[in-house]
Amino acid sequence: MLPPPPFFDLPDAVPVGDVTYPAETVRTILDPYLTDERRDRIAAVAAARAFGVVPVLEGLVDPGNVNAVLRSAEGLGFGAAHVVALEGDAADLAAQIRGGEDEPTVADRRATRRASQGAHKWVELRAWDDPAAYVRWVHEHGGKVAVTALRDDALPIDAWDFSQPTALVVGNEHAGASEAMLEAADAALLLPLDGFVQSYNVSVAAALALYHARADRLRRSGRHADLDDDAQRRLRAHYTARAVPLAEALLAEHVRRGT
Repeated sequence: MLPPPPFFDLPDAVPVGDVTYPAETVRTILDPYLTDERRDRIAAVAAARAFGVVPVLEGLVDPGNVNAVLRSAEGLGFGAAHVVALEGDAADLAAQIRGGEDEPTVADRRATRRASQGAHKWVELRAWDDPAAYVRWVHEHGGKVAVTALRDDALPIDAWDFSQPTALVVGNEHAGASEAMLEAADAALLLPLDGFVQSYNVSVAAALALYHARADRLRRSGRHADLDDDAQRRLRAHYTARAVPLAEALLAEHVRRGT
């Protein structure tokens, strides 16, 4: 059995617009507006979610790369992502996603929209401004920080045990992870590089690292998912609110009518 994931912090209340509703209220009111297939899919995805490993994007500038990583993370079953000291349009995009915008304006650019495929709706995003403060937060929550980096002291990624709670960091498109992040982290990890190139595109590096983390968890414990029944229940409510068109208006009307 995997340890309880330290990076799952969804409350038993769901923000919809400017109002917060109990999770059970959301599901009771909105479930009838879902098809059986959609409802079953939400349940299956919630049951497969992993929060014990979280991808971390530090210092990225290109919003297309942010969305590409979120898409890979979501597809591989990771339920959360953390961003640290993003810059430029990448920072603007993350702020809009955290603000609950279904169609962030930065994502309107064709390449950025194509990279995302809507993954931002299904990944819980949190942000920090300072790398050292972020690492302290991870440690306080029982996790470790591993950074993908080309360093002499880097461990091969297959030497890391991803069944332990891990914040898996990829750094800036050009400079990589910051010195502050590398100094505070628990380990640097090296992706396989058997050719002439010395690095991968950041979104490719993240996808490779996350795929490996998932495979390692499956190999060590037989499972990638790590949410108990109560956490899955809460996650289903949050996903239901995001899946139903006009959820805000429907909930407000039911509350107004007292039903």
